[in-house]
Amino acid sequence: MLIMQLTKSFAFICLACSLFLSGCLTSKKMDKFIAAKYNDQLPVLTNNNDEIKVISSIPANNSQISKTVHITDNFLPLIVYWKYDHHQNCALNPSIAVINFTNAINTLAPNTLMQKLNGRKLELTVDQAPTAFSIVMKENMVWLVYAVSWSKIYIEPDMDDLIVSYKVSGGDNSKSGKIIVKSTDKNKNFRIFQSWKSATSEYLTNYNTNLTTMTQAFVNQLSNEL
Repeated sequence: MLIMQLTKSFAFICLACSLFLSGCLTSKKMDKFIAAKYNDQLPVLTNNNDEIKVISSIPANNSQISKTVHITDNFLPLIVYWKYDHHQNCALNPSIAVINFTNAINTLAPNTLMQKLNGRKLELTVDQAPTAFSIVMKENMVWLVYAVSWSKIYIEPDMDDLIVSYKVSGGDNSKSGKIIVKSTDKNKNFRIFQSWKSATSEYLTNYNTNLTTMTQAFVNQLSNEL
């Protein structure tokens, strides 16, 4: 009976510690925060190009900005030691990556692709793009004379490569192919006392920048192949 009571008390303390370390982060709060960062709407297409058409083979059936799910990876509630590994897995709407890719293409094309196309039509199909990340929380507590806790919290990108198929038509030189731009994303640890909102905001800023950088690498490679 005493052991059971101690276990329950310890579990309660651990739960309180978990909520403190993760800043009471929930999937609902995560999605609400991310939606606000995108002004509750998908990015807008700009600078349309009649010679270049961009489509996507990645399913995107709604306008929801993100869908976050809480996942428990490991839960070990012992009497004197407690371990709780869990993460909030956030899937961004794939249209965000596709629209950002399209806008970057239309901005870069006049200086790199139009001369190579020489009046031909270019169709690009986005087959894969980075669209997800996780806030990973690895939390530990040891009960000695008093509770000692420590944690590791970081953002883990999905590290998916950018994969785009292309097809050039018109004129005497039609061709097709596929280009893969490797992801350079890495895990990013939270700074001391950094909130999940601050870390997520920084990640999203870097995410949009990385998409532009990957698109630039794609354009350079495509220009060499045309």
